Amino acid sequence: VGVMGPWTCDPLLARALPEVASRLAVARLNRDPTLNEGYWWDAVVLAEACQTPQAVTGLLNAERYATALVGPLNPATCGAAGLLAAAWNKPLVSWSCLGDVEGLDTLVNPIPEPAGVLHAVLRFFRWAHVAVVSAPEDLWREVGQGLAQDLRARGLPVTVVTVAGTEEEEAGEALRRVQRADGVRVVVMCMHSVLLGGEEQRVLLEKAEDMGMTDGTYVFIPYDALTFPLPYHRVPYPVLANATKLRLAYDAVLTVTIDSPDVTFHEALHQAKETYEIPANIDPTQV
Repeated sequence: VGVMGPWTCDPLLARALPEVASRLAVARLNRDPTLNEGYWWDAVVLAEACQTPQAVTGLLNAERYATALVGPLNPATCGAAGLLAAAWNKPLVSWSCLGDVEGLDTLVNPIPEPAGVLHAVLRFFRWAHVAVVSAPEDLWREVGQGLAQDLRARGLPVTVVTVAGTEEEEAGEALRRVQRADGVRVVVMCMHSVLLGGEEQRVLLEKAEDMGMTDGTYVFIPYDALTFPLPYHRVPYPVLANATKLRLAYDAVLTVTIDSPDVTFHEALHQAKETYEIPANIDPTQV
């Protein structure tokens, strides 16, 4: 199984430790006869380029390395990856693809579609008008554009799609566009969560606090938490404890994430460490 992602050029995604995760997954799979059905599984980590054109061309080599693929993370490459996987008759398991793409016969979505979950939440609260603010990297730009198209196809007016990096002026201009738009209630942040170290989200939320946008007028929803179980029960996040302005701004953040009712991510990783399934030097809270 080839595990694809921009592991070498995105420092936060590199902290997902894809090599360790892949080894852990296939080791457990190979120990379970009800799952492996007599096959021996192995995994290889494939680096996905951060620029969309290079990410697409990098897919062409994947046929030689794997009989199945997990990824890619850039939704703009889903169409090309899905068509190649269909031509090769290889399963493609991806949680990042947005919208319906015709002809992707071997594409498997392993989790509820993030855009569909977000749409359900917006419908429940009757928040129709949405703005999308993305980090400047190709991955997040493509996520933001794809999400806006998907929500529009579902009947929601997405009136603002813009980019904000780590500069305060960029965040201010993006937020002023949100303020100028008519009736926007929700800002979806397509960028790394500030709880995991995402600098763009920290700058955006602190600027929103400065501009008086975190008083309940707007709701800020992090997109990335829709794709993994973000620990939330009795979990201290130092970034909130150490920044008063960010903590005040975070009152306006609504986090929607995958529940992990039996064991949290940090607890699961700690258990794997105690049973020597992963290296002893790994700190679960840093992964």
